[in-house]
Amino acid sequence: MSGDEFIERTLAAYERQRTRCRDPRPVTEEVFADLLGQARDTVFGRDHGLRSVRTPADLAAAVPVRGYEGFRGYIERIRAGEDRVLTVSRPYALHTTSGTSGRPKYVPTTRHWRDRYRGPALYAQWGLYFQRLGLTSYRPGNVFDMSWERGRSDDVWAAPVEGLPVYSITKRPSSVGPHDWAPPWYSERWFTAAPVERPLYTRLRLLAGSDVRLVVAVNPSRIAALGELLNEELPYLLKDLRDGTVNGRTDPLTRPDPRTAARLEAAHSFGGRVTLTDLWPGLSLVVCWNSASARYYRGWLDQIAPGVPLIPFSTTGTEGIVTLPVDSHTSAGPLAVDQGLYEFVPCDPDDLGAPLSESVTTCGPEELEHGATYRLVMSQANGLYRYDTGDIYRVVGRVGRLPRLDFEGRGGSVTSFTGEKLTESDVHAAIRSAVGHASVRGGYSVVPVWGRPPGYTLVMERREVGTAVHAEQFCAHVDAELARLNTEYEEKRSSGRLSPLSVLVVERGTFQALAERRVSLGASAAQVKHRWLHTDETLLRELDAYLTRD
Repeated sequence: MSGDEFIERTLAAYERQRTRCRDPRPVTEEVFADLLGQARDTVFGRDHGLRSVRTPADLAAAVPVRGYEGFRGYIERIRAGEDRVLTVSRPYALHTTSGTSGRPKYVPTTRHWRDRYRGPALYAQWGLYFQRLGLTSYRPGNVFDMSWERGRSDDVWAAPVEGLPVYSITKRPSSVGPHDWAPPWYSERWFTAAPVERPLYTRLRLLAGSDVRLVVAVNPSRIAALGELLNEELPYLLKDLRDGTVNGRTDPLTRPDPRTAARLEAAHSFGGRVTLTDLWPGLSLVVCWNSASARYYRGWLDQIAPGVPLIPFSTTGTEGIVTLPVDSHTSAGPLAVDQGLYEFVPCDPDDLGAPLSESVTTCGPEELEHGATYRLVMSQANGLYRYDTGDIYRVVGRVGRLPRLDFEGRGGSVTSFTGEKLTESDVHAAIRSAVGHASVRGGYSVVPVWGRPPGYTLVMERREVGTAVHAEQFCAHVDAELARLNTEYEEKRSSGRLSPLSVLVVERGTFQALAERRVSLGASAAQVKHRWLHTDETLLRELDAYLTRD
C-alpha cells in the first residue's frame, strides 16, 4: 500500500479504538467467543472441560489462575511438535522473554493471533501518533521507529512445527497477511541497514538529513542512548555528513550533506551539546513508555528533545497488549478490551509478587475503583488463559466506559531483607537528591548483597569528579536519603540489621555496554531496561564477567 493509504488505515483503526472505549461490550463478547473457539478443541480445553463453558464465570470456574510455570508443560509439548495443545491455530514461532525463575519463557504465537489481535492493535496505536502530528501523507524518513527490528529471514513462516523459530517480540520478520502490521518504512534503507556493529549510529547517519517528525521506542532508554550517541559521535557524524560517507566508508546511495553538518556544528558551538531537535527541526512527537521506572527518564528526555510532546507506547509485553493509548495522557491508556479477557485482583502497590491462589476472586474492568491498584490476570488467543502476569496497575481515571490504567511495575520489584521494602522510587529519589537536580542519567543502580548483616551496593559510573573520596561522599548522601525517605530502611540501618550502603565505581559507558551485550546475546532492546533497583545480585555477576573479560 502507498504511504497515504497506510496513514488512512492507521487513522481508521484509531477511530475504531475510540469507539470501543465508548461501547466495549460488542468487542468484549467477540473476544470471549474467539478465545473459546481457540481453546475448546485442544489438549488444554479437554483437560479443563471447556466444551461446557458458556460465560466468563464458567471459564473462571473451569480454569485456575496460574503463572507461566503452570503453562510450561503445555508449551514443552508444543516445542516437541504436538498440535492443538493450547490453540487450534498452529503456532509458527515462540516469542521468548526472561522468567522470574531464571528459566526463559516461551510464548506461542499464531497467525490467527497476529492477524486478529496484534496487527490491528499496532495500526490503532500508530493512528494516534499520526493524528497528533496532523500527518495525512507519509513520506520516507518521517518516522524513526526503534520499537521493533526487522527479522533476519522470512523463512520462519514456512517452518515446520518441530524446531519452531524462537525470537523476541520486537525482533520479527515481515507481516503474515493483509491484516498484520506492515509499515512502509519496513523496506526503507535506514530500517534494513542494521549491521552487527554500530547499528544505532548507522540508522542515525542514514536519517540525519531526513524530515523526521516522530521518534518511537518502547523503552525510553533507547531514546536516551540515541541522544547520548549523537553527542558522543558528533565529530564522526559531522565528517560522515560532509564526506557523504557512512561509518567512514564511501556509499553509492549517500550524498554529502553540508547543510545538516553546519546546523549541528552551530548548535554545538552555541550550547556545548546538540539535541534531537537540532538534528531534526521538524521533530514533533516522542513516544515511549512513561510509567513505572520508565518515568524516571522524563527529565533526561526533556533535555534530549526539548519542547517535544511525549505520549506513551502501549502497555505491551511478550504475553500480550494491555492498554492502547487514545489521547495525550503522558503515561496511561485505556484497557485494550479488543485484545483479550482481563481480570483484576486488588493488591498493595508494594505487592511482593507471590503466586496468586488458583481460586483467587477476581473482578472485571467495570468494577475497578479510581486510585486503587490491581494485579492483572489475562487471557489471550495465544494460549495463555487466566494467566497471572504478576503486573500491577493503578486506575487513574476512565476513558468512556473503560478504566485508564497506569503500569506500576511487577509484583516483587521491591527488595526486603529485613522488612525495609525498598522501592525503585526510593532509590531514584535518593540518587536525584545526591546529584542535585531532577534530570538523572541512568548511570546508577542499587543491588542487594547478602551478608551478615545484609545490605546494598550502589553501582555508579565514573563522572566528571571520579575520585574515591567523591564516590564515598556521594554514596553516604544516597544512604542518608534512603533512610529519610523510607522509615523501615532507617530503622533497620540504625539497629544494625542492614549494613551501610557500599559503592562500586565503574567506568562511564559500562551500563550501555552491558545492555548491548545482552542484546547481542538475543535479548530484545525493549526488554533490556535500566533498573535503578535490582532484586538480586545478577548485575554484580555480569559486571564481574565484563570487567574480567579477556
